[in-house]
Amino acid sequence: MTADTLTTTGRSGARTPGRFRRSLAARQRGELWGFLTPAIVFFVVFFLFPLGYGVYMSTTNFTTGTFITGRAPFVGTANFEAVLAEPVTFRALANTLTITIVSVVVELVLGLLLALLFARRFPGSRWLPTLILLPWLLPAVVVATVWKSLLAGDGPINDVLGSIGIPVQAWLANPATALPAVIVVAVWASLPYWATILGAALKQVPAEQLEAAQLDGAGSWRRLVSIVIPTIWPVISVLVVMSVVYTLLIVDLVLVLTAGGPANSTVTLGLLSYRQAFQQFQFGLGGAYGMLLLGISILFAIVYTVMSMRRERDE
Repeated sequence: MTADTLTTTGRSGARTPGRFRRSLAARQRGELWGFLTPAIVFFVVFFLFPLGYGVYMSTTNFTTGTFITGRAPFVGTANFEAVLAEPVTFRALANTLTITIVSVVVELVLGLLLALLFARRFPGSRWLPTLILLPWLLPAVVVATVWKSLLAGDGPINDVLGSIGIPVQAWLANPATALPAVIVVAVWASLPYWATILGAALKQVPAEQLEAAQLDGAGSWRRLVSIVIPTIWPVISVLVVMSVVYTLLIVDLVLVLTAGGPANSTVTLGLLSYRQAFQQFQFGLGGAYGMLLLGISILFAIVYTVMSMRRERDE
């Protein structure tokens, strides 16, 4: 009887750690799903569903009557064929790519220069980074409204230029200067964000490496290219991706500044999508323009992924 009791106890004791491990694993899985479920629900509701519905709208004749009848006849690729048959689409594509590429490059260069400047000690170096962040906190509509008044024919910028003998003009009303003006405003609005993030990234650069390189005779440019940029490259790459996606979808800034004019010189794909959906109420055509933007974003993501993988292999 004692032997049976010991055997039972031994068996129970042998099973207890296994049950404990299983209960601990189950609890860990429960906690994991508890954290993941809100993120999954948010992703499905605010990303996958709108994306899927946008794809559906782009293949149907979705108009205001659809909200009443609930009918949206399937048209297949007809919306995309109609969109690509419009000459303004290719003008908008060129403008969108121009604004995106030029803005991101200029923001990267100027943002890095400002970050390097604020990394130095000078009067105001502590509060200036916070001050320049204010323009980025303003809504795009407010920024565009202010700049529209500044760039007007009788605006303050022309008053200053005229006082020093430079010919003045209505910058936003001239097809030759409207697009560069939009790019300037886009850069001005996003530059504080770049400078702030890159400034925080520069604090992660090892000071010992910079000092050792300086003692070895490396100049400022050499230290920047060989030490600083490689160290903060992950931050730069993330900023580039975020800025490209944001700038590709630019609508409000262009809408308030020029509304796509003059003569469609500043029209973008995002603005065309807005026009079709919310001015002409052709939601199917608006969805087709949105899918074009999505395709460009996916193409950029593929190129970025390939380049990142190649860089990791080289390293």
